[in-house]
Amino acid sequence: MTLKSLGLFFISLFILAACGGGGGGGGSTTTESSPAASSAACSPSTTNLCITVRETGGGAYGGNVSRDYVVQNSSSAGVANKTLTLNAGTYVFDQSGSTNASHPLRISTTNDGSHGGGSEYTTGVTTSGTPGTDGKTTIVINASTPSTLYYHCHSHSGMGGTINIVIGNQSDQVEFTETN
Repeated sequence: MTLKSLGLFFISLFILAACGGGGGGGGSTTTESSPAASSAACSPSTTNLCITVRETGGGAYGGNVSRDYVVQNSSSAGVANKTLTLNAGTYVFDQSGSTNASHPLRISTTNDGSHGGGSEYTTGVTTSGTPGTDGKTTIVINASTPSTLYYHCHSHSGMGGTINIVIGNQSDQVEFTETN
């Protein structure tokens, strides 16, 4: 390597480091599955809610990482920790997107579930598969369903949101209302 090419090499490294390239550098990072990326594994609809996980913080040197569930249906591009309003009927929280690995979604009557001192709500709720590949949580909402439920991550605190239940006829089933 000539002296000139060695100098260009070091200048390039300096510019790359100064601009935050190369995967190093400090600061925080954000990893979020876009709705387009998640649509390959999940097709959002009025009753099929596509779930992805957004992670923020950390950076190259560690630090606190914040995680949120992002909920997408056929009319929403995806909102973190969304408050849902669901009518009577059957809904699927589809966790087939790869960002869901190690983030099993659960339902509770207590905000943040077991992390908030509560327990898992299981009446009319079934889970199947593995989050990150084919995981799904299905809930059947009817007149006996509590008026407020919460979705949360079984493994990590602070990832979920509120589910407000509005009881009507199943024929009145509508997409969730965006309140966040």
